Amino acid sequence: MSVAHVTPAMVEMVRLATIPAAELLAETRSALLLVDIQNRFIYGPSEGSSSPAESVLPPISKLLGKARSLDVPRFFVTVDHPPGADSAPWMRRIAGMGSDVKGRLDQPALPPWASEIPKAIAPQPGEAHLTKCRFSAFYETGLEVLLRGTGVETVVIGGVASYGCIIATYIDACTRGFFPLLCAEAIAGAQPAMHKAAMDFMSPNALLGVDEITRIWDGQRRSS
Repeated sequence: MSVAHVTPAMVEMVRLATIPAAELLAETRSALLLVDIQNRFIYGPSEGSSSPAESVLPPISKLLGKARSLDVPRFFVTVDHPPGADSAPWMRRIAGMGSDVKGRLDQPALPPWASEIPKAIAPQPGEAHLTKCRFSAFYETGLEVLLRGTGVETVVIGGVASYGCIIATYIDACTRGFFPLLCAEAIAGAQPAMHKAAMDFMSPNALLGVDEITRIWDGQRRSS
């Protein structure tokens, strides 16, 4: 088979596609992308409830602290459903995942607490906070434009839920030409079996621990 068509650009593309996740993060300009870190997804449906997703709070706090100290770009994307944002195909999908879409006809609107980000990890002035109305953080949010505007190549993703908005954002990042990397401890879901399946699908060469991510960011700062 002839390899005359292989160019230096193709060789570099293959290299970046196959190197370990840690090397990829070290070699590229990255941003922290936090998806749906809202009270109702982290704690449950009401104040005082609890969920396995609470485990993301300490690692997200650590990632945020390090990103802020090193001026790594930070992006928060949370979900909302303003009037007119829903559609029958979309609602059919979330109904298939267990959402009570019929309840939208007679249930009161969610209290403000449900959609708020916990104060300990809330955006600070100057950090981008975007709103979406579908699973992917890229869907009609302007996120892609902002990432390209800051020269970002790799997004370090944390948030909930792994089997919904995280996996959709992961796939969309690849589609739009970004490298998605997952912070293992900073991603969760209320359903353990579905969480494992989602993480297995997105891994293995996209997964890093919070300590390794912060160490790499520190190393980039020292070498710059």
